[in-house]
Amino acid sequence: MSRPRWRKLRRDMALAWGRTVMMVVAIAAGVTGIGAVLSANAIASREISRNYLGTAPAAATLELDRVDAALVEQVRARPGISDAQARATVTARMRIGPDEWRGLVLFVVPDFDHLRIATFTRESGAWPPPSGTMLIERSARDMVPSGPVEVRLPGGESRTLTVSGTVHDPALAPAWQERAGYGYITPQTFAALDGGPLDELKIRTQATTQDGITRTSRDLAAWLRAQGHQVHEVQVPPPGKHPHESQMQALMLMLLIFAVLGLVLAGILVATVIGGMLVQQIRQIGVMKAVGARTGQIAGLYAVQVLLLGLAAAAVGVPAGTLAGRAYADVIADLLNLDLHSRAVPLWVYATQLAAAVLVPLLVAAVPIRRAARITVREAISDYGVRPETVSARLTGLSRTLLLALRNAFRRRARLALTLGLLSAGGALFLSGLNVAAAWQRTVDDGMAARHYDMEVRLAAADPALVERIRTTPGVTRVETWGRAPTTAGDVVSTYPDGGHGSFSLRGVPEESRVLDLPVTSGRWLRPGDTNAVVLNSMAANPLPDAKPGDMLTLKLDGRASTWRVVGTVREIGSPATAYVTKTAFEQHADPARDLRIATSDTAAVQRTLRDAHVESATLATTELREAIDGHIFVLIGALIALAVLMAIVGVLGLTAATGTSVVERTREFAVMQAIGATPRTVLKVVLGETVFIGVLSWLAATLLALPLSWAIGNLLGDLAFRTSLPLTLSPLALALWALAAIAGSAVAGAAPARRAARLTIRQALAYV
Repeated sequence: MSRPRWRKLRRDMALAWGRTVMMVVAIAAGVTGIGAVLSANAIASREISRNYLGTAPAAATLELDRVDAALVEQVRARPGISDAQARATVTARMRIGPDEWRGLVLFVVPDFDHLRIATFTRESGAWPPPSGTMLIERSARDMVPSGPVEVRLPGGESRTLTVSGTVHDPALAPAWQERAGYGYITPQTFAALDGGPLDELKIRTQATTQDGITRTSRDLAAWLRAQGHQVHEVQVPPPGKHPHESQMQALMLMLLIFAVLGLVLAGILVATVIGGMLVQQIRQIGVMKAVGARTGQIAGLYAVQVLLLGLAAAAVGVPAGTLAGRAYADVIADLLNLDLHSRAVPLWVYATQLAAAVLVPLLVAAVPIRRAARITVREAISDYGVRPETVSARLTGLSRTLLLALRNAFRRRARLALTLGLLSAGGALFLSGLNVAAAWQRTVDDGMAARHYDMEVRLAAADPALVERIRTTPGVTRVETWGRAPTTAGDVVSTYPDGGHGSFSLRGVPEESRVLDLPVTSGRWLRPGDTNAVVLNSMAANPLPDAKPGDMLTLKLDGRASTWRVVGTVREIGSPATAYVTKTAFEQHADPARDLRIATSDTAAVQRTLRDAHVESATLATTELREAIDGHIFVLIGALIALAVLMAIVGVLGLTAATGTSVVERTREFAVMQAIGATPRTVLKVVLGETVFIGVLSWLAATLLALPLSWAIGNLLGDLAFRTSLPLTLSPLALALWALAAIAGSAVAGAAPARRAARLTIRQALAYV
């Protein structure tokens, strides 16, 4: 029995080579998606940890009034401290054009040859950088002008620095994302720029947990204050975690869910095709049973066929998934400023892909295989194909050809549901990807629209005369003076060394401000006369997760505590955690306001005014802010859409398989139609009408299914990026594209089976068994 059995298996696969290839392609597509996400995640997770921990990141950073070598030695001897080093970080500005400046974060390193904490590696140039020069982070090459760079510290004079080489610091986000430069200089160069003393104390602790590090840092801060030092801020970022690690893991999980859904769709496609093939061979199964074949033997025969399909798909999908995963890991590395020391994919990823390629189709196909294998000889021999359906019989008022197409679509309700589910799921993923992209665009557009100003200028000191001078600059329509000061919700903050991730600031808003119009999500906005009221933006949920209107909270500014009542929360896109208070209240607790928000049609003219006034300032255009926001997410959106396209292809293949099966089942019916006068053109119309109808139904179902899916993905992505959900958005472009793809894909899917049915002669159709 073994040789005839396997001979039949080989012949079945050879005769149905088109379906065989289609199933292999579908499974391989699912395996490729799974492999790409798992491989990229495995590589990126390993390398992000290796890169970040390789810098020996500081467990905590304490900002003091002054740090010298003697103090560092004393701190090293303190209980719980394993090492300490002095540093300084200052945000300067550099000239990038005649009237254009850009932010430059300068890291002052006293000893380049003995880096032990927050290290970075040399890539090119002199080490350490000679006096009057700076090393730049490699990702800042496009942010920093080539040749001599004019640099100015807050309150200092302009000086020229030369770029003497590059370094790699994987603890920092790429400079092109932050729209700023990163420079590394010696204390001698810092002094030449009119810089002050080193004021950062970076420590590594024996404790490794957040709570343990926080306790050690608090004890050290108390000791430093007892020694007469001013402790401005204590920063304890999440231990051992890159600033973007949590976001990367969450996004990878979302992509993995998409990929798994794709593999499940491929498995359903296999079940559909195998089910159709079993329907075609139902009489053969009856004959095999009549000559002694057992149910288990028949089920095993078709299970082996599915197993072989899975193995063939794995042979294609595993290498393709690995290559795609490595390519995506390269993109992630560029996005996170990492070096990939190894692109090796763990063995468990290969094992998972192989198991998925074999087991998922086998499990899904088990249902039709079991049903067909258990059929009795009498049922198999008496099978005559499709059965009439009462639902479609109620369809009236249509042309005969269209009516016949619709009735044919409803004959096999289970198959129709399966095919619709397959195509609709692929379409829903496709629509969700584009809907989320549109929601992101809309959210950022709304966030930018809430800013009725074009540039922000940060002055070294308040200067009312300059404000009036800028107000009369051609193109300027409005100038407002705002207050800004770093603050903390306790005595420890989670700010990373770049000063941006995890930061929290207090902003003083002019009473009659018109340059910011943020939507209120709870409570109210500030009112003139508010003296202790505070409004929190979306990102303030990080340091203050439970704050709500009516709560009292304590904020510290330069170590001084102040009490405020929360009166509202607002939705703000593109800003770090911020607490808004009135300008009057701000100046009761902090230095006078010195940030300018300017609405102008000519930012270059404002830059010239600042230059002519010899004013030290840092400027940020809203266009640069927009580029920084979009730079964080475009890779994810691209991956989401790529996976969605794969799923849509699987859905179209499923429709092709279902249509082919339906045509085989109705072979004799087509003979009867032709015998009573139907032309081949009529047969062609019937089959194509059926597939296009299913395509239209799938478009409607995909649109409905995409609503909750887009909402869920938007919530996840919005919370990661802005701590607020993205609005549910239906992209007209996505709907139009999927309508076109569904109709065109269904027409293509039905074309080959329709032509085959139309070419059948009456004799061929009646002779079919």
